[in-house]
Amino acid sequence: MKFNEDTRVKIPTILYLMRLGYQYLSLKGQSWDLDTNIFPELFNAAILKINPGIESDDVSLLLEDIKLELDNEDLGRAFFERLTDRSNTKLIDFENFNKNSFHVVTELTDQNGDEEFRQDISLLINGMPLVFIEVKKPNNREGILAARTYAATCLTPPHVNELPSSCGRLRTDD
Repeated sequence: MKFNEDTRVKIPTILYLMRLGYQYLSLKGQSWDLDTNIFPELFNAAILKINPGIESDDVSLLLEDIKLELDNEDLGRAFFERLTDRSNTKLIDFENFNKNSFHVVTELTDQNGDEEFRQDISLLINGMPLVFIEVKKPNNREGILAARTYAATCLTPPHVNELPSSCGRLRTDD
């Protein structure tokens, strides 16, 4: 067996996430919005499931509103408020958390102008990429330095107001 970053870190992480309830989703044959990396089919199905009585047309309008909010120059505040809002149309069901859909994908490319980032693992909640995981095999100094550079790059404006380029905190053990 070949020992590399995939076999030593990425695949075990994905298997662990699947044990936690995430479904692995191959990007082959999937469609997603290149500006937001939201998967419309997953998003629509989840929103209809967690918001009884909402119509499909309303979900499409909601997705368009989210795209506009992600273009705001407010560092994601409007999107965060919508994400955590419990009185209007829910993006995540916090009361019945198992009603939400959870998917894990690998190598999802985020584009922002001429820049591209490809996280090792992205977690989708209701079709929205909300968690990004960059994995590095142990004792990989160059990889850790590259991850730090990546985090510094994507955490500087204007990227922070874009959903796909909002980077999580990277943990490095060096």
